[in-house]
Amino acid sequence: MAETAPAAPDRPLTLEEKKAAARARARAAREAQESGTGAALVEITEAAAGYIRESAERLGKQPGVRLRILAGGCSGLEYKLDLLEPGDAAGPADREAESFGVRVLMDLKSAIQITGSVIDYESTLLRKGFRIRNPNATGTCSCGDSFSA
Repeated sequence: MAETAPAAPDRPLTLEEKKAAARARARAAREAQESGTGAALVEITEAAAGYIRESAERLGKQPGVRLRILAGGCSGLEYKLDLLEPGDAAGPADREAESFGVRVLMDLKSAIQITGSVIDYESTLLRKGFRIRNPNATGTCSCGDSFSA
């Protein structure tokens, strides 16, 4: 049974609490990489995988994405997804996950922030795009494109 993250306190986290949480995420990312499963890193839903495969085929790219967490956005950190170019491979410092035949490559710092997340794709009247459910986020902006940890 998967562990659930402790509930966020009703107050801002202290620096020591943030450091402890970052160490726990790093440990989980490292354990997932060492086990070779990648399951604990990130999961892609069938809808997201289908959209990525379709986009990659249309643009002549690999069925996969590079996921990066960058400073920016309303909440301090933002997600960046880029389709993999032909010939792109995981480097020695990269972490890799796969769901529904779609690869996700990420650097270690990004993997630490995203471990345990689910990447979904939705297309509704109000929103069309990726939705990332990140259990490490302590706050998000209203559009969901950025988060704080």
